[in-house]
Amino acid sequence: MKTTTASVFLLFIIFSITPSSFSFGVANTTNAPVLDSDGNELRTGTPYFVVSSIWGAGGGGLDPGRPRGKPCPEVVAQRGSGDNGIPVIFSNSDSKDGVVRLSSDINIAFVPLRPKFCETTTVWKVADYDHSAGKWWVITDGVKGNPGANTLTSWFRIEKTTTDFDYTFKYCPAVCGTCPALCNQIVRDFDGEMVRLALTTGHGWPFIFKKVGKSAMEIEQVVHN
Repeated sequence: MKTTTASVFLLFIIFSITPSSFSFGVANTTNAPVLDSDGNELRTGTPYFVVSSIWGAGGGGLDPGRPRGKPCPEVVAQRGSGDNGIPVIFSNSDSKDGVVRLSSDINIAFVPLRPKFCETTTVWKVADYDHSAGKWWVITDGVKGNPGANTLTSWFRIEKTTTDFDYTFKYCPAVCGTCPALCNQIVRDFDGEMVRLALTTGHGWPFIFKKVGKSAMEIEQVVHN
């Protein structure tokens, strides 16, 4: 009898946790702010280095790469371990929100620290399908703002991993509810010349976001000029 009573009580507890309870938890997680490597909220308009959270063979930070034969538009490439790369700046589809949040549509753009080589923008976007490589590569020359069908390829998301301050990028735009679009995580891949970002049907590659220090005057000048 005691066993039966205990079983009934356990079932009562389990089924008392309603789907709405789960939804509440998911909603909170989805709207949570993305955190940098210091545990602070990521802010729009602020430069951050995007660096692999896997050290050594996992490589370093992201930067604009220029493939031989077709240097423009630049691609989203990765430097070697120990190199932070070139900072990026995030922009929300909701321009009134200054915090970068999980699973929200964002633009990502490299800060142009060097003399501009290409006439294209530094905003990330998903390129047309590369049949020779069988890849959807992430490149530059995207469009900042103006969320909708015409800018669909320029919107990305940040998703949380199970490790503190580690995140993955995802291409799964929601800026056009009636537009068909891919929905894939983003991983580092090798194109035969350089390591660069591409869509994947598997797990995304983990990155951390390192806020650029105030002492980096060259970056501050670019951002504010």
